[in-house]
Amino acid sequence: MSDTASAPTSHSTPAKSGSSGWLKAALLGLLGLGGGAAGTYATAVVDRVVKPTKPVANFAVNADGLTLACDNRASGESGWWDFGDGTPLEPYAAEQHVSHTYTKPGSYTVKLTVRNYLGDENERTVPVDMAAATQNGPPPSINAFAVQPVSGTTAPATFRLTADVANASTCVWDFGENGIEVTAGGKIDRLVTFEKSGTFPISLVAHNGKQAAKQSGSATVEKPREGTTMAVLKVTDSGTKVDRVTTVESVAIPVPTDKNATTFTKYIAARPGHSVTEAALGTAPASAKNVKVEVAQDKRSVKVTGEWAGDTKATNKAAGGSDALVRVKVTQERTTPHPASVTMVTGTFATVGQTIRADLPLPPAPLGLTGSKREYQLEIRSVRDGKSSTLLQAPLAGKGPLSFPWTETQRGNGWSVNYNAKLEGETVVVTWVTTK
Repeated sequence: MSDTASAPTSHSTPAKSGSSGWLKAALLGLLGLGGGAAGTYATAVVDRVVKPTKPVANFAVNADGLTLACDNRASGESGWWDFGDGTPLEPYAAEQHVSHTYTKPGSYTVKLTVRNYLGDENERTVPVDMAAATQNGPPPSINAFAVQPVSGTTAPATFRLTADVANASTCVWDFGENGIEVTAGGKIDRLVTFEKSGTFPISLVAHNGKQAAKQSGSATVEKPREGTTMAVLKVTDSGTKVDRVTTVESVAIPVPTDKNATTFTKYIAARPGHSVTEAALGTAPASAKNVKVEVAQDKRSVKVTGEWAGDTKATNKAAGGSDALVRVKVTQERTTPHPASVTMVTGTFATVGQTIRADLPLPPAPLGLTGSKREYQLEIRSVRDGKSSTLLQAPLAGKGPLSFPWTETQRGNGWSVNYNAKLEGETVVVTWVTTK
């Protein structure tokens, strides 16, 4: 819970040049100072006295569960709050703080619009992410928590971590020397490799608001044994991540002072770094007809157009305000490069029937990636004289990417070893055969 005003946008709309002219003319006429030096002097005085300061829409937000508190720091004679969830606008009052409770979690855009009595307008928008408060909700639970070696426990050794997490918004894994990671809940199946020998504590904490559940285990890794041969697979995932947010934007369209005005045009700007993918009309008042929404070619804005219907002042006054309020459902996306993630999986060769093999389960691909790319690097290691050395590595420098099935032959004086690797479901199976 923090008092922030981050990532806002602000837009000012000046009053029309004639909006204060009638007031100035009336005062000058009343004073009998219509022209000449006296009129010029009086005009300057009236400009200073009559014209109010420009309105400034400014506020900070503080979220607590689904309740949003807005610290009002704005100046203006009138205005309204739009909380972006389709609820009626709330009137603005100077120096009065407001709060709003959303009915469900999600991303919303809060907008404050203020005006002075001459019609100068200023608005400010702040995106907020509301998460349900779970203080009184069901506590999180962790079931079927297990830490199991994939294939042997000789360093480096890979362990499979599984759990079934319910009623949790976030999960925090603590791998000791391997660091801390934050993931989502649900069914968890992941791989972690410990490159050194020792006993490593592993804990999982599931959070739901102020409530938490914890399960702990450990991974014991042995020192490399003489004569051990193992396969080491490095899996590199890369791609782009697409974040999508859908909001209901309220577009306030002032009633025209010109009775001959028949159409209106307004624009909704995309969030910083986002592009608009979809826009659809939600609701429009009776004072507007033939309302259309159109996404700009560059996808940086939405154009709202329409026509005035009938007596616009009377219609909008009956609706409770001086503006026509059009609601538009807008979907926006932001694409960001996903940093390459490398997962190491190891397996010790063992004799299964007539075959010497090592099974290497593939890690799950990262969620939410588009244009994802997966690359492999395979290494065969052996422990000789207490040291681990690389017997074979693929792909070699300057060669193309490694793909499966794969085969390679290593030759020596009077002997050869034929290595093979293939995909069996979500597992890479590596085998080798020695010939003399």
